[in-house]
Amino acid sequence: MSRYVITITPDNDGAAGAATAHTTVRVDTSTGQTRITELTVRAASGGGLAPADLPPVDLDLLVRALAGSAPPPALPPVPEPVEEEEVAPPPRRRPRKTAAKKATAKATRAAAKKATKRAAESTGTRAYRRMPEAEEVMEVYRQTGSITAVAEHFDVPRHTVAGWARRLRSQGHAIGRQ
Repeated sequence: MSRYVITITPDNDGAAGAATAHTTVRVDTSTGQTRITELTVRAASGGGLAPADLPPVDLDLLVRALAGSAPPPALPPVPEPVEEEEVAPPPRRRPRKTAAKKATAKATRAAAKKATKRAAESTGTRAYRRMPEAEEVMEVYRQTGSITAVAEHFDVPRHTVAGWARRLRSQGHAIGRQ
């Protein structure tokens, strides 16, 4: 077979006066490709149909089901590869640290780690960096304008000052996150 007529009529189970749609689909497979040549939807009662009254028909699935009985279409020829040279820009790299900068950073980290370890060993607890008076921290923040600058001023890690800022905000001070 190379042509099909499919009629879809819903069974409303006796719902009188309900708007029903009659759908007719004509499909042609004679060319080796499955194509819908006609799709008609009409109201059974002669009135109109609301969009919700249209039948939920998966036309793609319907056409694929009919394509199984048609001979498979010929595959299109594979194009020959074209050799083109694409020149990609070189990847962007971060500037490398010099050996002196690396050594200085490493020494700074090691010294801070040793100081923290010594403080913890002497007291038996983790080193705790006390927050200076709130007004002192706020004054430095007003002068510098950033949490990082406050951390540098008090020579503490930035996350420590971030904790101080949370505490100060809970006390009603305007610091960070503006």
